[in-house]
Amino acid sequence: MSAHHFFVDETQIAGGVVTIGGDEAHHARVLRVREGERITVADGTGRVLDAVVTDNTHDFVADVLAERQLAMPEPSITLFQALTKGDKLELVVEKATEVGVRTVVPFIAERTIVRWDERKLERARERLQAIARASAKQSRSAFVPTVESFSDQASVRVEPTLVLHEEATERMRAALPSDVPAELALVVGPEGGLSPGEVEGLVASGGRAVTLGDRILRTETAGPVAVAVVGYAYGWFG
Repeated sequence: MSAHHFFVDETQIAGGVVTIGGDEAHHARVLRVREGERITVADGTGRVLDAVVTDNTHDFVADVLAERQLAMPEPSITLFQALTKGDKLELVVEKATEVGVRTVVPFIAERTIVRWDERKLERARERLQAIARASAKQSRSAFVPTVESFSDQASVRVEPTLVLHEEATERMRAALPSDVPAELALVVGPEGGLSPGEVEGLVASGGRAVTLGDRILRTETAGPVAVAVVGYAYGWFG
């Protein structure tokens, strides 16, 4: 069985010792992590430690056995995901994190059905960030994606940008640059899709409208699938 994986802040690593406290310590206790057990610890930025637990009486204390710094895979993918109904956005963040998204930017689209006030939007962002962290831990990632504050479609600022649109004729894989870009953005609309005006605006600002194929995917499926397609195209999977 693989060693259990935990995230800590860099301030919790000092003098060859890592201290795991708070929610992570609670999770370690639920997992019944014992003294002498090997674990891996990451700070969310690519720094990964192999460690052995020496104390689990309150906080978990572990001696560092080895340390490595992993490079973030390219491209760094930003997923601009329209606000959805219910808890679909939580599923998007969870699954997109598993397949390697770097940043998720929820936005309010013209066809977004739900409307939240600023306070609820911020609470939702905090919840989504916690989900990203948990998903990164489950998938044993060295990186924790960032979930940014809710914005609008005009916030798209990454090049190249691929706009998922069911009426597009160009396949997504054909639109991917042959050389791996440092960054890449994906834009996914809400349940009713992006409006023609939104698509036109994104294309006018340099984006490319693309399709994933003949199947029409749900909004909560399209984003993670698109991230996975990018990862496969540039050698992350398979």
